[in-house]
Amino acid sequence: MPGNYLSLRRIAQCRRRIRLEIVAFVLLAACDTFPLTPTEFDRELQQAPFVVQPQSDAWLSTRNAQVVFERRFRGRSEQHILLPNRTAVSGENYILLRSHGSRGANIGRFRPFELLKSAGGIPYPFTAAAIRGMTTETDALGQIDWALWTNYSGLTCVLAFRRFDGANRTIPAGAGAMDLAMRNCVYGTVEEALAPISPQGASFAATGLTEESAPKMLSPLAGPLP
Repeated sequence: MPGNYLSLRRIAQCRRRIRLEIVAFVLLAACDTFPLTPTEFDRELQQAPFVVQPQSDAWLSTRNAQVVFERRFRGRSEQHILLPNRTAVSGENYILLRSHGSRGANIGRFRPFELLKSAGGIPYPFTAAAIRGMTTETDALGQIDWALWTNYSGLTCVLAFRRFDGANRTIPAGAGAMDLAMRNCVYGTVEEALAPISPQGASFAATGLTEESAPKMLSPLAGPLP
């Protein structure tokens, strides 16, 4: 009788241990797949390492691109395209691109301040007040919002933003939207400063290839001017 009691007790303990292990496994799996808040996602993405990419794999192709960096987290990607800075204004000229969401998902509103965190915050010489007072226009690529800084002696800086929702097939494969930010300082006009992301100055090769090598999609938009 005591032997049978001990056997039953061991069986109960084993069953309890198995149940606990199953619960722990489920919880770990849930932690890995549970949706992150925007703040948590930004933090994790910013900790991911950058990898240099060939310019042919840039989501936006512009003739002024110097280097293309990319990083990924949970299937989401971010690209930094460095542009030349031939002015006396400190800091880098760049195009920042971030894919997020999935097709058919609720993408949410565009958050320029959150996007700029990946570039170190609001770039010099702009301020938060300048971003809140941006100019809004519409061109062949859709809406563009931009802030202007100038020394009134031929030096022009723009901080511009766009969002692409895939209607013109210009976003990485599988993404629901792509957000864009650009700081560009030039000796020239506003139009010249905005040229890298204008319909006349940029083409899109929305590759965003996954490990399964999704096919490249070329935009019907015109390529860069000769």
